[in-house]
Amino acid sequence: MIKWIKDQTYYEILEVSPEASPRDIQKAYEHAKETFRYDSLAIYTLFSKEEIEEIQGIIEEAYRILMNEATRKEYDEAHCEKIKNSFEKVHAQREKQDEEREGPLSFKEITLHLEEMEFRGKTLKEIRERLGIDLKLISEGTKIPIKFLQAIEEEDPSRLPPLVYLKGFLKAYAKLLHLDPQKVIEGYLRFLDREGGEKKR
Repeated sequence: MIKWIKDQTYYEILEVSPEASPRDIQKAYEHAKETFRYDSLAIYTLFSKEEIEEIQGIIEEAYRILMNEATRKEYDEAHCEKIKNSFEKVHAQREKQDEEREGPLSFKEITLHLEEMEFRGKTLKEIRERLGIDLKLISEGTKIPIKFLQAIEEEDPSRLPPLVYLKGFLKAYAKLLHLDPQKVIEGYLRFLDREGGEKKR
């Protein structure tokens, strides 16, 4: 996650456009600071104390640079190509989401609504992708065959392993993403039961 956030521009980190006013930046900073509080239960399940400290430091740095006219101008000139590319990418993603009417969750939505999320395959995939983790890395870190991870994320009962193995796979997957294993297992099995019941009707 730290590498992922470091790869972003200061505008992406605060989730504002390059044309954002100081007022917009201030509001975005306050929101980001509130999101990454130490006592946030949602953040605590995703990151270690050291990771939270580093993310907070990056947020503070982004705010300090962008709120000062001189340092912001210097930053924009030094990173103009990266800022332009990231801004165009964001616009393309938003247009695609508008067309599909349902796009991937933003990181804000994940952190703010983690406690009320239903941990189905689609949700787990969205969290993984927002954290910038490749499915191959999940497979290597958990020793779970990638075909089963794909089946879990794609919510395909015909390709899922037996229940006893599924629970173990979900537990390992959740731990690697710093999620609550019990909530992930219960949520995923509840989703499967509901889907199975609806299909039988």
